[in-house]
Amino acid sequence: YDPRARIIKKTADEVLGKAGGDNELLEIAQRLEEKALADDYFIERKLYPNVDFYTGLIYTAMGFPEQMFTVLFALGRMPGWIAQWREMIQDPDTKIGRPRQIYTGEKLRHYP
Repeated sequence: YDPRARIIKKTADEVLGKAGGDNELLEIAQRLEEKALADDYFIERKLYPNVDFYTGLIYTAMGFPEQMFTVLFALGRMPGWIAQWREMIQDPDTKIGRPRQIYTGEKLRHYP
């Protein structure tokens, strides 16, 4: 269980409560969460919705387009990635590093 999920879930509930209105997607997500948390399969395996599930709900309620979600998720992880990289570079005894990722996709894309 990711302890951050409990904190962000509380924030999501607050944001969704203030947003109000009819948003079918948000209502479906909330029902999905309720079903998952009550399902034996999830309970037995101690499975919970992750942080991105809740932050996605918040971003939707705030009006961010879904196309921005990946960028927004990455921004929240940047401090951790940078800290891990700095520790790895500064410690000469570091033997294990995370796998290197090389982007092989298109260098330039045109967005509508």
